[in-house]
Amino acid sequence: MNTTLDYQTIAEACRVEHRILGHVKNALRVALNWHVSDVGLPRKISTVRFTFQSFQRHLERLMDLEEEGGFMTSVAECKPNLHHRAEKIRCEHDKLRHAIPELVAKVESISDYSSPHLFREACDEINQLLGRLDQHDHDEITLLQDAFHCDEGGEG
Repeated sequence: MNTTLDYQTIAEACRVEHRILGHVKNALRVALNWHVSDVGLPRKISTVRFTFQSFQRHLERLMDLEEEGGFMTSVAECKPNLHHRAEKIRCEHDKLRHAIPELVAKVESISDYSSPHLFREACDEINQLLGRLDQHDHDEITLLQDAFHCDEGGEG
């Protein structure tokens, strides 16, 4: 079994899934920012619900890829001194796995006849979650750069 090939395959899968998740996040932000007067509350609720469910699936897949033989394992092997940062990211995955289903259930419980205030509150929570995920992504990218792209010196 070629470990380098496996890491490359997983890294490519992570890259593709991260790109897809980026598109889904953008679509979700578009749906969240729709003005109800333009599209109507039922359509906005339906679109946010559908897009948020897609977001949940893609985020879960990406986190699974990162954790199971993905970069977190590689960081521990290549740079053991950065293991604590990878563990911090893994802990954030656990927090996201806990928070997102609760928020999905909240969005799914909102009907066309629910209070618009409840829906706005859910949309605000999703926006906060997206901001938190943006910071999480930034932390992951920084870790990857520190782990795999830093100059170790030694050439003449």
